[in-house]
Amino acid sequence: MNRDLRYKRVLKVNAEKALKAVSDFEKYIDFVPGCTAAESIAQDSNFEIGRLDFNFLGKQYFIESRNEITKNSIKIEQIKGPFIFFNGEWSVIEIENGLCEVTFYAEFELPFLLNTITPQPLIEAFSKNIIESFIEKAH
Repeated sequence: MNRDLRYKRVLKVNAEKALKAVSDFEKYIDFVPGCTAAESIAQDSNFEIGRLDFNFLGKQYFIESRNEITKNSIKIEQIKGPFIFFNGEWSVIEIENGLCEVTFYAEFELPFLLNTITPQPLIEAFSKNIIESFIEKAH
């Protein structure tokens, strides 16, 4: 069963600063709840491959993703990890000087057992904590 998440916020911050907070992959450990390690595996001017380790509900998980970076967005595609598939995107649009709109969208599918024991409100709460952490980091 596919699930999705959508968040949108207007921030009193420069769009470039907000996008930098999202794209600074190796600093995720400093502010993403449950993140125990963040490592950049490879990168070039258009993308980065990274690995995040998490401790979630007493279990260890990791995700490796290919993150395509553009002027206004970061597209995320799981390469390895706990999801059957995971595709997400951060988008940061400058509304006016010092004000931007930050949008996060993700579509994913959990394995059957994990899907069965993980209610949507828990996923939404965990995701909201991560997104709020990014927003706080951007300020």
